[in-house]
Amino acid sequence: MDWMQFIIGLLDKLVWPAVVVFVVVLLRKPLTQLVPLLKKLKYKELEFEFGRELKAVSKHAAGAFPELKRDQKTLLIASADHLPNAAILESWAVVDDAAERLIRTTRRDIDLNVTTRYKLLQDLLIKDKWLDTKKSKLFDELRQLRNKVAHAVGYEVGTAEAIQYIELCFTLVEHFNTLIGTADSSAPVLVNR
Repeated sequence: MDWMQFIIGLLDKLVWPAVVVFVVVLLRKPLTQLVPLLKKLKYKELEFEFGRELKAVSKHAAGAFPELKRDQKTLLIASADHLPNAAILESWAVVDDAAERLIRTTRRDIDLNVTTRYKLLQDLLIKDKWLDTKKSKLFDELRQLRNKVAHAVGYEVGTAEAIQYIELCFTLVEHFNTLIGTADSSAPVLVNR
């Protein structure tokens, strides 16, 4: 290896890191403006999710200010026209919340923060006989469609399908809310003596 091959080899190894550093320095200001807009950052096994704090704050705000609560179903149906996939994910979140509240009426200490949360919810609802065969099939189909929308690359849903999905989700939520009402009223009342 002579000195020219050595210099070419050295440049070959150093040029890409130098270009990356140069681009980062050059685009530093626009990149810093984009960082707050990130929702999720994943690099190999390192993963960050942002926005969880905002969800927690908005839940507390909805409880403190009842006027912030709007008709979710109407809002989701309106958003289905432009963002059908997002409307499906949001309507499933309403089902998820109602199912969790129902399960917690009888199982207060259960840990639902698992990777297969929705399947666990379904299994618990069936096991506790909150869902009959038809309703459990509906829950399962809604769950599977939600998973396709959330995880399948390029999977798009039309407006009509999103609206139908929202309607089915809210039918299931109404069922859960009815059961929550009967579960709360049938709970034993403790009297202090």
